[in-house]
Amino acid sequence: METLHDLLTEELQDIYSAEKQIVKALPRMVKGAGSEALKDALNDHLEETREQVTRLEQVFQSVGVTARTKHCKGMEGLLDEGAQGLEENKENTLRDLQIIAAAQRVEHYEISAYGSARAIAEQMGLEDVVELLSATIDEESGADEKLTEVALTLYAEVGTNGMAGEKTQESERPPAKSRARSETSSKKPMAKTGSR
Repeated sequence: METLHDLLTEELQDIYSAEKQIVKALPRMVKGAGSEALKDALNDHLEETREQVTRLEQVFQSVGVTARTKHCKGMEGLLDEGAQGLEENKENTLRDLQIIAAAQRVEHYEISAYGSARAIAEQMGLEDVVELLSATIDEESGADEKLTEVALTLYAEVGTNGMAGEKTQESERPPAKSRARSETSSKKPMAKTGSR
């Protein structure tokens, strides 16, 4: 690797591999999910991911490189970890929350990878590439937010005792402002460091 073009190419090949692995893994996650809202969110993201693969192929074309993968071991590890959770846990709300956690780790990896590629493209003045990569970052961030919304609904089903299927009565919970105050009051200010 000798140029920014080489670096961008390598990043794109890694992302391309990651996206193709995700396209294969998402149907298993959908099948393992119990919540209809989670199934819908994962299916929606599967369709988006297929579009992102096509968009990446446009990026390769824009930089004058043949679209090919360089195996992404990072994504392989994240997906293997998620698959292991599916195998080890019975279908219930807690497993759905585990699926969401695994999916969000994948989303954060993708946001980071696309952000790095976009920064390189910006340095190279490749505005069309920056635009394409930015569109995908926006979609990945949206998918992450949707998963958070589904998780919040599922947490309400689990309740404060952590048992799947049991709901917490609203009257048992302190008001949101009280919870926020108790959370912030338990945090101690950080000591300033530096030489005297």
